[in-house]
Amino acid sequence: QTMLIAGISMGVILILIAMILNMINAARNKDVLKILFDSNGLAGMLFYIIALATIVGFAMNGKLNVSFGIIATLLIIPLVLILFKDKFDGWRKKKKVKISWVEKFFEMFEMLLSFVSNTISFVRLAAFAINHVGLCMAVYILANMLGTVGNLAVDVIGNILVIALEGLIVSIQVLRLEYYELFSRFYAGDGREYEPINIEKEEI
Repeated sequence: QTMLIAGISMGVILILIAMILNMINAARNKDVLKILFDSNGLAGMLFYIIALATIVGFAMNGKLNVSFGIIATLLIIPLVLILFKDKFDGWRKKKKVKISWVEKFFEMFEMLLSFVSNTISFVRLAAFAINHVGLCMAVYILANMLGTVGNLAVDVIGNILVIALEGLIVSIQVLRLEYYELFSRFYAGDGREYEPINIEKEEI
């Protein structure tokens, strides 16, 4: 249980850092609406923190620390700001920006689902730590069944196999967590296209 809590806690910290990076990118692009009303901006961060604080408080105390009405209000306000982001954008640009309610619904559903799935996904950190214990136990149980020479050989070979296997697994999972849970919150595949310098040779 301690390992599971530690894994999720690390995930929460990294997700919040990714949201901060998203706001920094928006600030560099002078996109105020993205800073304030984006699902990975200030509104999304407030919703995420309040939801987590409510869940943790209820899990620790067995009851809500504040009334349900206050919590519901604090959760609904950032969701409404995110939902009507297009309206604020229209007022800023002084033109009508129309997005269908169906699209808004699915965007909101995807946002809520990503908060839950991305956070729970960091349980894999604890799972692989526990997996390490299981593999090492198996190696040493086999080693203890053999004599001195066999014991040493199984210890060495077994640990090499465990290190190689876990190195491969952890590398894959770390890349997944970085590219999906983190990069998806602040990375944008736009920018300036790379144009190499062309030096034309003058004919003599």
